[in-house]
Amino acid sequence: MYDHTELFCLIDDFCIRFKPIYLRNLKADGLIKRCRDAFLELSEIIFLATWFHLSHFKTFKHFIAFIRFYHRCDFRDFPSYQRINALVAQHAQAIAAFFEALLVKPSQDHIHLVDSTPLTVCKNTRINRHRTFRTSADRGKSSTGWFFGFKLHLIVNTARGIVSALVTAGNVSDVRALFPLFQRHPVQGKLFGDRGYISEFYKQLLGARQCEMITRARGNMPQPDFTAEDEHYMCQRNLIETVNSQLKDDLGLEHSRHRSWHGYIAHIYASLIAYQCVTIKAQVKPFMGA
Repeated sequence: MYDHTELFCLIDDFCIRFKPIYLRNLKADGLIKRCRDAFLELSEIIFLATWFHLSHFKTFKHFIAFIRFYHRCDFRDFPSYQRINALVAQHAQAIAAFFEALLVKPSQDHIHLVDSTPLTVCKNTRINRHRTFRTSADRGKSSTGWFFGFKLHLIVNTARGIVSALVTAGNVSDVRALFPLFQRHPVQGKLFGDRGYISEFYKQLLGARQCEMITRARGNMPQPDFTAEDEHYMCQRNLIETVNSQLKDDLGLEHSRHRSWHGYIAHIYASLIAYQCVTIKAQVKPFMGA
């Protein structure tokens, strides 16, 4: 397993400054009336949600049972699985805020990769019976076929650290989500994507903000003349697919057992936090010149 002591210290240092502001905003918005101490501290809630994805457990229930048996003495109070699950969903905004704090800075070499991956919430045969995300999820089509759910859009640097992330419905095309994804955390330099990001309008829009969108052309379009450096990084663009695979296969990003929107968002951002904490990542090879 991951070094949970180092992870908790990182989260606790963040919560020392974040928690007073967070609770004050919740009270101002009318979401809570009193700031009472819970069984678990905010840092412990974020820690459990993140450590689950860094463990080898497939279900959160079995992970909590493991923590209760082997690490009960590490917590002042340890409520039931149902209560912990509710606390994680309740503090989804705090988990998302911690992920925003972990976002890496844009690469100094000004080279970034962009891509999206589908997040299926149920099988296609069960779409008509699905209730949890009936009003928020939608049908979409990826390179592997049709799906029902959401899309996760990512911008990563050459070290495969996440620079910006955005969750949309499944029917939102990659090019439509490009500018909102860029606006969350603007990058400068060159942004490499697949053919789903071909758009002269968005290319000019990003170009006005010192970001050059580079894609290969479709079969019925004239092929652009790439420089040796652009061709080098375009050939390595598929490395962002390993980010999606690591999130889904190793960190449990995608499953169909969600029962609420807040719990779903908490699950996604906890997976992204876990990825940011992983130290072993394949890096894009730098361009060494002709």
